[in-house]
Amino acid sequence: MSAGLMPTMWRLNELMARHRVSGKALADELGISTNAVSALRTAETMPKINGDRLDQIAAALTKLSELGETVRGVDLLEYRKSGT
Repeated sequence: MSAGLMPTMWRLNELMARHRVSGKALADELGISTNAVSALRTAETMPKINGDRLDQIAAALTKLSELGETVRGVDLLEYRKSGT
């Protein structure tokens, strides 16, 4: 990675745990397989998904959240400086 570039870290696993959302529940809400959710969940860096899909994931997490908090697409991402 070039100096100064900030990798985009993917926080789906963290948010699913925080909001107590199961992989099956998220898969059912998104209309995808549990294997697809598992692959998304274990990705360390941002998977190649478009903004609409990012918003769909955030909306599903919001709907399924046991905390009653809103999850935004940007909450799924974390920007880190190179080397941290």
